[in-house]
Amino acid sequence: MSVDVAQGPISRMLGIATVDVYTAGYTGVAGGTGGPGSRRAEASIIHVSNFADLRESVLSVVRGRPLFAAPVSDVSNEMLSELRKMRELLEKK
Repeated sequence: MSVDVAQGPISRMLGIATVDVYTAGYTGVAGGTGGPGSRRAEASIIHVSNFADLRESVLSVVRGRPLFAAPVSDVSNEMLSELRKMRELLEKK
């Protein structure tokens, strides 16, 4: 995941910026062209004055998560157990 801050000369003068959020698997392109720098952000939060804090907040949420899959919860284990019991009952018939 990438979180970028975009700020032009007028935005800089006004003390605002746009925070763009990209994920690793996103392959959308801007204007139908390919190549580096052509993909568009999946989310843009435009014209904010607290852009540095916002960027860090978004990144802090991502940093605390596992890279691929979340661990199986107790509810998931319970559901799996019930499904196994159902399969056993069906196999007996």
